[in-house]
Amino acid sequence: MSDNRNTLHRSRNRMVAILSVILSLVLVTTITFDAPFVYAEGEEDAQTEQLAEEGAAEGDAAGPADQAESDDTAADAREDGDTAEEADSSDDDISIDDLLASRDTGDTGLTVKAAMPDVSSSSYIVMSGSTSEVVIDKNSTSKMSPGKLTLLVTAMVAIDNMYNESELDNTVDITAKLAEYGSTYKEGESVKVGDLIKAMITAGDEQSAEAIASYSASKRKIFIREMNSKAMELGLMDSNFSNPRGAYSTKQYSTAADLAVIMQAAMRYPLIRDAFELRNFTAVVTSKDDSRKISFKNTNVLTMSNRPSDVYKLSKGGLMGTLTEPKTSTQYAGVAVIDDMQFIVILMDSSESRIPYEAKGLFEYANTLVTRNVVIEAGKKVGHVRVRGGRYTRLAAYTAAQGFAYVPPEGSEELVTTETVLYDNLEAPLADGAKVGEYRIYVADELKGTVDLITRKSDPAGWLPSTVYISNLMTVIIGVILFIILLFILRIAAVKRRRRRVKEARRQAKIRELAREQMEIDEDRKRRNWTYSTSYEKIAPRTGDLRKEAVESELRQSRKDGSDSKSKSAGEDKQ
Repeated sequence: MSDNRNTLHRSRNRMVAILSVILSLVLVTTITFDAPFVYAEGEEDAQTEQLAEEGAAEGDAAGPADQAESDDTAADAREDGDTAEEADSSDDDISIDDLLASRDTGDTGLTVKAAMPDVSSSSYIVMSGSTSEVVIDKNSTSKMSPGKLTLLVTAMVAIDNMYNESELDNTVDITAKLAEYGSTYKEGESVKVGDLIKAMITAGDEQSAEAIASYSASKRKIFIREMNSKAMELGLMDSNFSNPRGAYSTKQYSTAADLAVIMQAAMRYPLIRDAFELRNFTAVVTSKDDSRKISFKNTNVLTMSNRPSDVYKLSKGGLMGTLTEPKTSTQYAGVAVIDDMQFIVILMDSSESRIPYEAKGLFEYANTLVTRNVVIEAGKKVGHVRVRGGRYTRLAAYTAAQGFAYVPPEGSEELVTTETVLYDNLEAPLADGAKVGEYRIYVADELKGTVDLITRKSDPAGWLPSTVYISNLMTVIIGVILFIILLFILRIAAVKRRRRRVKEARRQAKIRELAREQMEIDEDRKRRNWTYSTSYEKIAPRTGDLRKEAVESELRQSRKDGSDSKSKSAGEDKQ
């Protein structure tokens, strides 16, 4: 039996040894075959670097003739490129459309590098609305007629003069004087204030501008004075306005640079931004006898054009108008957002047919030049706001996009400061993504850009306590706490009642025990025939009664001692 065990043990050891040898051979073979490949890869990289160095050395050693030939080749390439660019620009800017196609497909890289477009406008500017950096401009300080871009100032002044948004439902009566400014509305009709603002911003309606001016100020000249005050508030020194509708006048002028600032300020008004997003809308006009509907169409060709080549998906709004005096010219103001950076394009004295190409090209080319110094990331929580009447009375505020700052080369990064402004008059219901504040960026104490602060969840109307900023959840918690307190009070009251009952039961039992003892005493006396007493002995008083009697006796004794001492002292005085 022991021999069999030894044989099995030796066989097991041999198998372990054979397996160990096989594994060792496999490991050695693997290392041996991997080494040449590693060496080959390193050698290939070294050869590549060596070839690159040799090519650079040959380039440095090239003679003047070779350099001249290279320059000629480059010149020919540039000429070919210019010819191609002209062909592209004449064929609905194919390069820009290719660029948009690559951007729309989600490509992070640009398949076609944006180039500076051929701009026919005599004055134009591209400014970053996020940082106020002037990216591209030409004759941007030349004073020219702003045309219908004046309506941006008219809208801002009218909104500033409103007490609250409930005034949007107020109506404006079209008088005979207002009827002279256009044919959109007739004398005797009434239009809502909100519809007038939409018609003015969306479709550039001049009669709506005059109507809103008559509503906003007691006199037209007062409203015009407020328009110029608004320009001074924005720091515009090269602008002056003489009418609210944008009609040509030698006393009404502005510059592309000033209009860019005006557009930047207008985009901070939610009513104006909402009007820009409307493709078209219908206003209901009422009169004494009847009512009718008027349709308005958006004038921003970059988002509302029927030609696909004119559409620019990154556009966020725009306003365009054409003047016929002193010559026919078109003015355009547009906004686009590219990678969270807001760009503003102003084209003055332009051709209406070329505005889509020029504006799209300037937007894309400016994106390659703009300075992107990120101050705050998108989606960052910066605080909380209070909401009245909502299910949640406290909501977190997040940045809707990245915040940027531009500091001139001669400036310092320390000049950049920020401020978080949260609205304090919010009321439910609030939609998901509602604006609840602004993240403001200053450079040298001057406001240069803002980032909207939004919510990340909706807030429907809450219960009655929410009107005093008590949320539904807090109402439930308070109710539970009050219920627990009520149960605790009821428990204490029940314990007290039970203790009183126990105490009363003990007292009654004591009385019954004393009565029983007295009855036993009486029975015992009767058996013994004790007749010396014909009445029951009184039941001994309780301890509480004894204490009370002792206290009263002590008080009587102290009063008596006091009166005796007084009489004694009086007698001594007489003696």
